[in-house]
Amino acid sequence: MNKSSAFGMLEVLQLPPKPRKNCMILMSEVGIPLRANRRYSSRSPRPLSTTRRSPTMLGLSDRLSAAWIKKKVALYNEANIEVVPGGIPFQLAVIQHKVDDYLKAVRDLGFAGVEMSEDTMQPLATGYREELIAQALGMGLKVMTEMGRKNVDIPFDADEVCKQILRDIELGVSKIYLESSEIQAMTRTDPKALDTIAALGRNEYLLFELGLIEPQEKAAWLVERYGFEINFASVSPADVVAVDAIRRRGMHRKSHYSFMAGKGA
Repeated sequence: MNKSSAFGMLEVLQLPPKPRKNCMILMSEVGIPLRANRRYSSRSPRPLSTTRRSPTMLGLSDRLSAAWIKKKVALYNEANIEVVPGGIPFQLAVIQHKVDDYLKAVRDLGFAGVEMSEDTMQPLATGYREELIAQALGMGLKVMTEMGRKNVDIPFDADEVCKQILRDIELGVSKIYLESSEIQAMTRTDPKALDTIAALGRNEYLLFELGLIEPQEKAAWLVERYGFEINFASVSPADVVAVDAIRRRGMHRKSHYSFMAGKGA
């Protein structure tokens, strides 16, 4: 019960306070104007400020100035929201042999960490990948990695993915994305691979990407199968409130208002 809210007498599922490892929503931010950003990152007691912790900003390659990004990051930081850049700039840096410069820029711009994804390029050699993780951690950056491919062009081997997840955790990786394209395919065909990953018991390290295709339906399916504590990533600003309601045990149309039927209590 949140007694500071307008309807504090009504009871709904409350999330753990920040900083938290579970129940996270990582919003994908694609250039909200700075003035509007002050509203999004407000400290006011509403779902947007209590469910997002680490927005991912895309389109950093050539159209956003360093000054603009620093202001953007500072606005989120004022609301106790960490910011990391998306994974595509990292992949460009790898392909162009500019990883050292890229990691320095990420640190100097004020980002809390770096996403080291390999979902569109050729996978990194194991030794080199682990060197880059260690390098970023040594610079004071949190590291986020990713499992799966955007184009689903390499077979998703759940057992190998589980081994990599455990190895990444051992190396000090903070969070591990599960690519939304892979989740989309598995929820429609055979979810056994997702079940295997969830059975590891390390869901506090995992970020289930919702992406652009049926994100609310995907969120409802994941919460029903794996519980309300799972973490979501790649959530658009327009979907944050809905995904928050879905997580809170069915307080949304996409989850059939299961709380009201006594299924989520």
